[in-house]
Amino acid sequence: MILDTVKVPWLPQTQIENEAHDLLNQWEKFSGQEIIPPIPVEAIVEKYLGLTLEYDKLEDILGIPDVLGATWVEKKRMVINSSLLEGQEGRLTFTCGHEVGHWFLHRKYISDQAAYSHDPNSGNNPSIVCRVSAAKTRGEWQADCFSACLIMPSLAVRGAFHKVFGEDPLVIYNRHSCFGRNNPLALDPSLDTAHQIAKYIIDAGRFLNVSKEAMAYRLEGLGLLVNETGLSLSSSFQAQKSFFKNSRERKLKSNNA
Repeated sequence: MILDTVKVPWLPQTQIENEAHDLLNQWEKFSGQEIIPPIPVEAIVEKYLGLTLEYDKLEDILGIPDVLGATWVEKKRMVINSSLLEGQEGRLTFTCGHEVGHWFLHRKYISDQAAYSHDPNSGNNPSIVCRVSAAKTRGEWQADCFSACLIMPSLAVRGAFHKVFGEDPLVIYNRHSCFGRNNPLALDPSLDTAHQIAKYIIDAGRFLNVSKEAMAYRLEGLGLLVNETGLSLSSSFQAQKSFFKNSRERKLKSNNA
């Protein structure tokens, strides 16, 4: 029986943050390692939670497209789409943290459903399937929130931010920077430079397995990056992805010419 991420109960963000914080504290006691970035999500999954973590082609296994991760609760098995191994480590880490979020926040609903299920094959099918097309559902948002709190602990993020930018939050009023994108001499907070701001925090806090996009959203969620443009931060990263995609396509065409 697959979890319906639309129907899971509402959870306050503070509760999700506390759940992630509790897990980090448990990991610290278990491993004897101080909680400092980069957070070893894979080690937490395998060594502390006792889950089997695999990387495989989930489209072939499940016969459906756009699957990032899946978890078999009864078998304590977690599988991440192997295609993420070819991209940035940040997305891979975030997806692992996302699946851990489902494990902590939603596992009990799967267990309750299984108790009333008479399907003998239920254990062979994944209990949780995470697809790009379902990213906006309540349960997926909760798992995303958990992952952000887990791999980017608030105290560590705030410490890195204050070290780089001081006590006051950065406020974004404009879409485009007055000094241009990636200016080495001046930083003007804007949607254009959100990725640059995130990079400064990643470097200062050693969040080596976190993407710039995830860090920018975390800064916004913590009130350290205030977006007054009326546009989503995603517009900045979508434009950046489109730029790099077009650049790669032009380079391929040039090489094949």
